[in-house]
Amino acid sequence: MGFRQVNEGCNGRAQVEISADLLAHLITSGALTGNDCRCLDNNARITLWQSLLNLSASVATKEM
Repeated sequence: MGFRQVNEGCNGRAQVEISADLLAHLITSGALTGNDCRCLDNNARITLWQSLLNLSASVATKEM
C-alpha cells in the first residue's frame, strides 16, 4: 500500500484515537497545537482545554 493509496479520498487528513494522556503530552511538549485539532469529541475538548490552561499557567509562573 503506497502513500497515494492511503491518501485517496482523505483530503490529506487522518483521524486517530489516542489516549488523553498522550494528547496532553503532545500539547504541553509543543508537538501539537490547539490549532491543529479539529472535530474533537467531548473528552478531547476537555483534555485540550485543560492542557492549554496548564501550559499557560506554567508559562505565567515562569515569567514571575
